[in-house]
Amino acid sequence: MDPCPTVDELAATYNPPSYADPMAAVADYETYQREWATTQLGSQAVSTRMEVPRGRIRSWEDGSKPDVVRGIETAREHGWLAADPDGETFIALNRLVAGVYSGGSISADPYVPSFSAPDDGVERQLRADLETLGVGCRVALSNSGNVEELRPAADASVLGRVLVALGAPRGPKAESVERLPSYLYRGSEKIQREFAAVYVANRAVDRADRGFHQIQEERPARYLEVLAALLRESTGVEVWVGERMVRFDDAAFDALGLA
Repeated sequence: MDPCPTVDELAATYNPPSYADPMAAVADYETYQREWATTQLGSQAVSTRMEVPRGRIRSWEDGSKPDVVRGIETAREHGWLAADPDGETFIALNRLVAGVYSGGSISADPYVPSFSAPDDGVERQLRADLETLGVGCRVALSNSGNVEELRPAADASVLGRVLVALGAPRGPKAESVERLPSYLYRGSEKIQREFAAVYVANRAVDRADRGFHQIQEERPARYLEVLAALLRESTGVEVWVGERMVRFDDAAFDALGLA
């Protein structure tokens, strides 16, 4: 099964007025464009035939589009919905999802992703990934005002919605997230390894006195077990789970290309 997000999954992140199903808004707009956009009928007549409020028809006549339609169009233009699972675009999306899990966030509204960069290497990779996805990068202050974060310079909300469609958590995540995104288990070993590498680069702390690295996480025990399994499978090294933490041998850095 293709790990890329589907149109339906992206549409589900929208909440268009008067529609319980966002794809119904897409269908109405597409019907209007296909059957009524060039008609000589007035907006009231089209409204009656489509059973759509006249005000909505008038807005479409004036060039307006539902937000969900614009979002789908933007994502398609960037190639985010039909990316080769082993290509640069999807690999960049995958790394950004890992960045949200391990060192970033997506605002509850309007879905803008923000990423922290604990070192120059992580920052370079974040900038490269955002450039690969065609949105560029800008620096902004966090909500607390005392930490610099990296954010998309363009189409930030649509990119954030694509990341959510892939499984990235939105809003506070410490207590609510119990698993990693399901696409990881439909993708290649490379996708899993890249995800693990981003996670380790963002979160691992060197315990040189003990000969291992440690990821401290205020997450449910189930989540720590799933994270440990991913690290174990991606690196081939021993991984231990303890109280609010995951520990692993330094050899994991070599296996992930981080040494």
